[in-house]
Amino acid sequence: MPGGSRPYTHSTERRELTTIDPRLSGLTAAAITLALVVALTPLALALFPRFRSRESKPQTSQVAFATRTSSRLPLVGGPILALALAIGVLFHPDAPLWPLAAVAGFFAFGFIDDLAKTVRGRGIGEGLYFAVIVLLSIAATALILSRNFHDLGTLTPFALATHLGSDARLPLAIWYFVLILGTALAAGFSDGMDGLTAGSATILMTGLWLAAGPVTGVWAGLTAAGAGGALVWNLPSRWSPSARDRPRRARAYIGDSGALTLGSAMAVAAIVAGYDLLWPLIAAPLLLEGFSSLIQFKILIPLIRRLVDPRAQDGTPLPHQCFSLPLLAVPLHYHWELLGLDRRSIVLLFWVTSFLAAAAGVIAVHLSAATVPALLLCGAVGLAFWLSAMWLRPAFLLVDGDSVSLMHGRPIQLGPLRLYRHLDTIHDARLAEVALRVDVARRPMNAYALSQWISEVRRP
Repeated sequence: MPGGSRPYTHSTERRELTTIDPRLSGLTAAAITLALVVALTPLALALFPRFRSRESKPQTSQVAFATRTSSRLPLVGGPILALALAIGVLFHPDAPLWPLAAVAGFFAFGFIDDLAKTVRGRGIGEGLYFAVIVLLSIAATALILSRNFHDLGTLTPFALATHLGSDARLPLAIWYFVLILGTALAAGFSDGMDGLTAGSATILMTGLWLAAGPVTGVWAGLTAAGAGGALVWNLPSRWSPSARDRPRRARAYIGDSGALTLGSAMAVAAIVAGYDLLWPLIAAPLLLEGFSSLIQFKILIPLIRRLVDPRAQDGTPLPHQCFSLPLLAVPLHYHWELLGLDRRSIVLLFWVTSFLAAAAGVIAVHLSAATVPALLLCGAVGLAFWLSAMWLRPAFLLVDGDSVSLMHGRPIQLGPLRLYRHLDTIHDARLAEVALRVDVARRPMNAYALSQWISEVRRP
């Protein structure tokens, strides 16, 4: 049975030297990590009151351009999280130390980015940010392969090294690189909403720890504990109903230093435990945060401009908002926000889907008779999450007398659940008459194109 009861080679020698039950030592180290984050965060808030972001972000990846300010968010959560993880590893007799080196570069770069936000009011540019994350992912992958740490994964059938052999370094390198890069980017992007990164990481790492067991799941347990401690202070003191201009309520934020640390630590934990093939299935909701930005804003938009070069009637390039793109905005949580979900609902949506996927993954590992159905459920959760977001992308018009309401989503209501969001109401009898005459009302279509059509109709 593919569980976590088999200890990996490097830990066997250390376990022979101690009589400590690995379960007990793992729980002790996790408890220490959790306690350190919870206890030291308010102390850091008091000692470093000026370590707060002053960044303002123009949301050029969205349908409607807007600027969001970070409201001087305290960023002490990241350094405290990294410190607690390092101390927790030292308190566990079976925890390998090398993942600290793989994660350290991500923390250092994230800390530099956070520091730039506090000093000059803006972080590192997107291009340089992405390039450095790529280089750090390459370095972490090289560390894993150069020290033969990928051999640890051959203990389970959920590791690529088990099926290809530990000597297949090129395909393993590509696979590990994609996992580390995707998870780090996903965690970095999802940190924009209170509780999303820390809560999702807590759920996913707890699931991986339950699947891998107390020995090979050492890093998963420690990461879950650190994320759980950060979540205590990252929960809003009062959930925001929906207004995007309201102040954020969390006491402390993990910033890029904490998000990149969590992201890289999660991917490394999956590789160390030998569950790297399972990781994209159980972490699909979170990974879509990073890959949605990568696919839509870094790949699709430049590709469409290069190959199709869409232009308006006057020859000017069309804005990317009128392209046939999967989402209204990236990363994915912005898309859900534009569709009308409040922040609490978005965070709970990510948590619930992450829990379902992680629970199915645990079942797939420990119940051999249910492995295939559980894996299919894992994939279905992530696929449904993505397809539902894409399906709700369009906009439409509702006509009521002489008024026209502009909506995002689909004209469907299931009891109290509305699959659309009200954006604007236009009191214009002519617009209402034309919308009904040309059968535009209640027809889902591109939001930007619909706005342009409204402008053309209303033009004197």
